[in-house]
Amino acid sequence: MLKKKICILAGERSGDNYASLLCKELKRLKEDIFIFGVGGKQMEKCGVDLIGNFPFGQMGFSGVLKKIFTYIKFLKKVVGKIKEEKPDIVIFIDNPGFNLCVAKNLKRRFKTVYYIPPKIWAHNYKRIEIIRKYVDFVIPIFPFEVEIYKKEKIPHCYFGHPFVDLIKKDTHFKKVKNGNIKIGILPGSRKEEIEYNLPLIKKIVEILKEKIEFDVLISCAEEDFRKYIERVFRNFYKFEIMDDLYLLIENCDLIFAVSGTVNLEVAYFEKPMIVFYKTSFLNYLFAKLMVKLNMISPVNIIVGEKLIPEYIQFFKVKKVIEDAVELIEKKGLYEKEMKCFKKMKELIKERNVSRNVANFIIENVERIYKD
Repeated sequence: MLKKKICILAGERSGDNYASLLCKELKRLKEDIFIFGVGGKQMEKCGVDLIGNFPFGQMGFSGVLKKIFTYIKFLKKVVGKIKEEKPDIVIFIDNPGFNLCVAKNLKRRFKTVYYIPPKIWAHNYKRIEIIRKYVDFVIPIFPFEVEIYKKEKIPHCYFGHPFVDLIKKDTHFKKVKNGNIKIGILPGSRKEEIEYNLPLIKKIVEILKEKIEFDVLISCAEEDFRKYIERVFRNFYKFEIMDDLYLLIENCDLIFAVSGTVNLEVAYFEKPMIVFYKTSFLNYLFAKLMVKLNMISPVNIIVGEKLIPEYIQFFKVKKVIEDAVELIEKKGLYEKEMKCFKKMKELIKERNVSRNVANFIIENVERIYKD
C-alpha cells in the first residue's frame, strides 16, 4: 500500500507553529505518513515536504495588494501540486485569504478539514458560504465558535485552543540578572508589525522611564529582526534582546505586546500586559470598515470583555503611562487582569489539543481507506 498522504496549508508564524505541533502528533500516530504542504521553518523541522514557504509578512489589504501577482502564481503552484500528489486529506490552517482560494480551486476533489477557521464572527461572515460549499469539516479553536457552526449546520468538532500545547510546562525558569523591575516588549512576528509598533512602544517606555526605573527585555521572533531592534533601541539606556519567549515572560513585571496569539501565552503565565496594534493608515481604514468587533486581543475576545487595555492606531500616550504605573504598582487594573486571566483559563481548559486533533485526522484518513 502506498503511504497515506496528508496536505497541510499554513500561513504566518502562528499557523506554522500550530501546524508543526499537529505534524509531530500525526507522525507519532503514523510513522509512515507522508505530509506535504505550505508553511515555514517549524513545519520543515518536522519533516514536512514544503511546496514552498508562503510569502509571509504582509499586513492587511495593502500588503497583499503589493504582492498580488506573487500570490496568484503561488496559488496555482499549490493547487497544481495537490492535484498531482492526490492527498487523502487537505488540512487548512488559518490564513483564510489564501486557503479559501485553494479550497475553491480544489472543488471538493479531496477530503478537506479547516483547522483554525476564518474569524467570520469578526468580519466577512459571508465566508461561511465558501466554507459550507468547499470544506467538509471545521475544527474551531474558540469556545463560542461552536455555536456558529452548530447554527449553520456545518460539521464541526471542538478540541480546544492549541496555544496550550506551545507552552513549556513544568519548566523552572531562571531569573534574568538583577532584581530590577522589568518590562517586556513583544513587538510581533512579522516585519511590518515590528516596524510600525516597536518605535511607538519605545517612545512609551522612554516616557515611562521618567517615572519608574526598570530594565527592558525585547523578544526577537526571528534572527533577521535583531539588527532592526538594536537600531531602534540604540540610544535607550538599558535593554536586552531575548529569543526565549517564555523566559522573557516569566521574568517580567509588565509586558507591552502587539495583539496576537502571544497575548494568550502571556495570560497563561498571568503576567500583566497592555496590548498595542498599529498598521498603515490605509490598512487601518480598511479594517475599520470590515471588522465588527471593538476588541482585538484574543484574551479579551475569549472572555467577552475588554479587560486588558488595548491601544490601537491613535491614542493618548498619557493614558498608557497611567495604565502601566497602575499595573506595576499592582493596583485596581492589575487585579482586574488577574481575574481576566483566571476566567480565560477556565474557558480554555482543554489539554493535548494537537494530539486530539491529530487523532481525529487519522481516524478520517483510515475511514477513507476503509471506504
